Amino acid sequence: MSSRVNLDALSQFEWLIMNHIWGVEKASAREVMEAMPEEGQRAYTTIQTYMERLVDKGYLTKEKLGMVNFYTTEIPRESAVDGATSNFIDKVFQGSGSSLAAYLLKNNRLNQDDLDKIKDILQGEEKND
Repeated sequence: MSSRVNLDALSQFEWLIMNHIWGVEKASAREVMEAMPEEGQRAYTTIQTYMERLVDKGYLTKEKLGMVNFYTTEIPRESAVDGATSNFIDKVFQGSGSSLAAYLLKNNRLNQDDLDKIKDILQGEEKND
């Protein structure tokens, strides 16, 4: 694993690539290209370039089998999400998770199902204390 992974450095398109590879564990650039949703459609060479950048950033590793490069994730999805989320909260909400929660509540970004899940999490935390 790379000594330092820049967890907040993924572009929207890089997240599409990573989410696909996390789901399949190993993929070639062609497989990623064929699996992209409509908004993620790019030329094969563009996807290959992005995947090489993800190798350089420490998110993917590359293994050549015959004439084809296969890519696997170097870090778990949860680690990338944790890093990106923490960075977002630090940048936008000055590190305050409660400010993020208040924003989501005040701006109707949470539906009843979301609120029920949060209540279940909080009740579980209270039982552990």
